[in-house]
Amino acid sequence: MIKALTAAFLLISCSTFAQKPPSEFETQVLEPTGGKIPRPKDWFYAEGHQGSVYTWTLSREDTTGNRPYTTGVRIQTFVGVKQGAGKTAKEFILDFVGTKKKEVKVLKTCDETSQGLFTRVCLETEEGPYHILYSLFWGSNGMDVAVVSIAGTSKNLWDNYASTFDKMSTFELIDMNRFQK
Repeated sequence: MIKALTAAFLLISCSTFAQKPPSEFETQVLEPTGGKIPRPKDWFYAEGHQGSVYTWTLSREDTTGNRPYTTGVRIQTFVGVKQGAGKTAKEFILDFVGTKKKEVKVLKTCDETSQGLFTRVCLETEEGPYHILYSLFWGSNGMDVAVVSIAGTSKNLWDNYASTFDKMSTFELIDMNRFQK
């Protein structure tokens, strides 16, 4: 029994420490908006846009064929929220936060901060075996756009990847130079 517990502990410990955080990043362009995000060099990138919803996934695991991932960042952008959801982008985001707060263990929140074109709030949670940081944005000055960025991994790997998620949180959603004439 003790040998089995020791072996299980070593296996868990080794798998946690064996996964080092990425040290090399490259710029990933988010198409079709031209935004940019620092992506760990050996991570995968996928995009899946449907109508007025744009989704980008950057993950340690390959998601080809709609496979799940354990460690990564997903950015979802919703354009035309008022027409699609019947509420403002701000209401959409704050409703999402309110629902999450009722359903999961909340570790941390952050207040509204202006970031130019967007206003941001955040919510850090534990959901089952996962540790997740939600960065949530709505368009400033009535811009009808909501953005949900989800950075997460398993609880036992969070400390390994928290700095990676911090670096990736500096993404730029839109390259305004593309749309100016």
